[in-house]
Amino acid sequence: MDQKIIEWLLQGPAWLQYAVRLQLLHQKPGVNLALSDESIKAIVDQLKSAHGIPALRSGTVSYKNEPYWDLFFLADIGFTIADLHLEKEARMIYDLQSPDGTFLTMRDMKPSYFCIPTILLSSLVKMRFTDEAALRKYLGCILESQRLDGGWHCAKQRAIGQKLQHTESCPMDNLNVLLLLGQLPELRTDSRLKGAIDLLLNHWKRRDEKWRLYGFGTGTDYAKLKYPAVTYGILRVLDALSLFPYATKNPTFRSMMKYVHEKADHGQYYAESVVKFYDGFDFGQKAEPSRWMTFLVNRIENRIEMKPLAAHAGKADGRA
Repeated sequence: MDQKIIEWLLQGPAWLQYAVRLQLLHQKPGVNLALSDESIKAIVDQLKSAHGIPALRSGTVSYKNEPYWDLFFLADIGFTIADLHLEKEARMIYDLQSPDGTFLTMRDMKPSYFCIPTILLSSLVKMRFTDEAALRKYLGCILESQRLDGGWHCAKQRAIGQKLQHTESCPMDNLNVLLLLGQLPELRTDSRLKGAIDLLLNHWKRRDEKWRLYGFGTGTDYAKLKYPAVTYGILRVLDALSLFPYATKNPTFRSMMKYVHEKADHGQYYAESVVKFYDGFDFGQKAEPSRWMTFLVNRIENRIEMKPLAAHAGKADGRA
C-alpha cells in the first residue's frame, strides 16, 4: 500500500481512521473515539428510531432507503452490533423470518426475493450478530433455490422446471446473495457458487457484445464509483467477488480492477455517483477526492494482495 495514501486516509474522521487501522493495517484500534463521532452517532440514533430498523416490521420501507444502507455502512466501517448497542434492533431483523426460513422485509414481497433481505443479513453477519439456526435455515433456502446456471432470480417462472429455466440469473440477486455467503469462510471456496460468480464476471467480460441481462447492464452507470451502491455497480461487484478465491484468480476480475485503477488521481478516488441522504460524507459529493472511496478500493486490493497500477492523472471513460 502507498504510505502517502495511508497517511492521507488517516487524516480523515475518527470512524475512517478506525476502519483503516482495523482493515488495512490489521491493528486492534480502540473503538470509542470512532463511536463518539457525531455523524456516526446520528446514524445509530436513526437506526434505533421509529424510522429506522423498527420500521422494517411495517413492510413499507424500501430497500433503497436508509435502514438497509445505514447498517451496511456501519458494517463496512468494521463496527459490531455490540459496539453500537443495536442488539435489540438486530433481533428485530431476525424476527422477520418466516416459518419456511425466508425473510419478508417488504410488503407484497415474495419469498424468492433473496436480493433484498441479504443486504441486511450480510451486514448482521459482518457485524458478528448471528442467530445460527435462523441463518442456517435461510442459507438452506438460498442454496435449494439455485437455478440451472448456479445463480438466483426472483421470478418463479425462471426457477428450475419452469418455462424460463434456461434464461440467465439476475445479477443483483447473485451479487447480494454472494455478499452474504462470502461472510462465511466455509462457503468462500464452495464449488456450488461458481455459476453465480461466473455470471457477474461474464457480465463485464461481454460488455461490448449485444448481450444484456434482464434489467441490468454494464454501461456508464454500472462503471461509476458509488457508495453505497444501492444500484448495481462495479465497486460493489468487486467487493463481493473479492471474498472468493475462484473469482479473484479470474483474468476478468483483474480486468475490472484495472478499469477501476485507471480512475485514480494520484492514488485517490472520487465518488462518481452519489446518494442524497449521505451528502454529509465525502462519498456523498463529487467535487473532492473521497477518502472512503479510496479506502474501499484499497480494501479490495488488500484482500487479494493486489498492488494498484501507478497513479493516474486522468479518469477512465464510462461506456454508453
